Amino acid sequence: MSSVSPELELALQIFARFFDLIHQPITIIDQAGKFVYYNQESAEIDGYRGAQALGKHFLDVYNRLPEEKSTMLGALHHGTEYIGNYQIYYNYKGRPVDYQHTTVPLFGHDGIRIGAIEIGRDVSNVRKLQQQVVELNQLLYSRSQNDAYPIITCDDAMCALIKKTKRMALNDAPVVIVGETGTGKELFARLLHQSSKRADRPFIALNCGALPAQLIESTLFGTVKGAYTGAENSKGYLELADGGTLFLDEMNEMPLAMQSKLLRFLQDKSFWKLGGNQELHSDVRIIAAMNETPAYLIQQKRLRNDLFYRLCVGVLSLPPLSARLHDIEVLALHFIEKHGKTVGQHIHGISSTALSILKSKPWPGNVRMLENVIVRSMMTQEHDGLLTTIAYDEEIYELPESPAQTKSPPPQTVPAGTVGNLTHRVEAFERKLIIEALNAANGRVAQAAETLAISRTTLHYKIKKYEINFGVLDD
Repeated sequence: MSSVSPELELALQIFARFFDLIHQPITIIDQAGKFVYYNQESAEIDGYRGAQALGKHFLDVYNRLPEEKSTMLGALHHGTEYIGNYQIYYNYKGRPVDYQHTTVPLFGHDGIRIGAIEIGRDVSNVRKLQQQVVELNQLLYSRSQNDAYPIITCDDAMCALIKKTKRMALNDAPVVIVGETGTGKELFARLLHQSSKRADRPFIALNCGALPAQLIESTLFGTVKGAYTGAENSKGYLELADGGTLFLDEMNEMPLAMQSKLLRFLQDKSFWKLGGNQELHSDVRIIAAMNETPAYLIQQKRLRNDLFYRLCVGVLSLPPLSARLHDIEVLALHFIEKHGKTVGQHIHGISSTALSILKSKPWPGNVRMLENVIVRSMMTQEHDGLLTTIAYDEEIYELPESPAQTKSPPPQTVPAGTVGNLTHRVEAFERKLIIEALNAANGRVAQAAETLAISRTTLHYKIKKYEINFGVLDD
């Protein structure tokens, strides 16, 4: 007698063809734990013939997997849902498989469980690549670390930040770098390292948003053979960076559980390898970068406040490119020279019209985005000489204005204290403060900027932004 419920049979008739076309491993078991759907992608991962699996019990196909560790049987027997679950198991041929999947029970109209379905992906290659990165890092850090990573700028605020960075480099305190995507956080991290007494030791960067959460721990702390299925003896980044600097990019993507373990390391510089039974020590300076403000991350419970307060001995806040308008020309000329040999035309310099277009854009991707636009513009221009055409596609980079946005009055027409959205009221108040500072300074920008505790470049940007028609003196 078949154990497949009529409802499950009907669902399979409706969805089986769709599942075949998804090209992701999908398996379905009935209420007896037997496979009623098992596609080709699952067969390739498990080393088992699809047609052979149908009708067999789950544990007959996954004969190396203990029943208590099976998410499919857990969903079937206990109604447990596994969302984005990470698991390592041995397939039918004995190969370890890193598997990330979602598994949920299937219910009939009467609320009784009639089976379970699982959809996932094999991330074994991610772990292999991660291990290769560790091994390559060991080779890379055996050579000199004195490669130059210049920060191209003529902006007063950026120059002040460079000086501040070099002062911070004189001690070993951790540093937090906050800035939008593409503002140069890694460049400042490398400057901190190169200006420190650790310059001849390793500089290792880990992008916390580029690895699955489950692999961050093994990448940071290393593993001992047998710590989990397929684990080998390997050094983690904390061990590789001993004596040097560890740069944690996009630390706002690090899971809270890992943040707790990082906090313990910061307290006494000691750690345990995954699966290890020996405490290790590493003399590493931690630099963390975030592309969102720490206060917001703490409020959203994505950043432990105790970890932030441990890290933020030194803080660098990088301004967006939209607040560094004078840098746009300097950077554009730098990128034209940098990529000049890779495009078909002989392009040198940039026209005033093209430069005006660049300065009028918001640059949500900042310097990284500017470089891409310059390269694309050079590739699409059909003549030599100055760069005259800017390939900036608003449909790609900018959200279209809504009717409400289009009809909104400019910031300066909304008097402070009037009813309006928060952005307009804040901008109106800021404009009022700037005008007062300029009045008090008799139009002298440098003096007004000092009063407002902002750079002269930033003040110029805000004067232009708010269309302040004031006889300023650029002293």
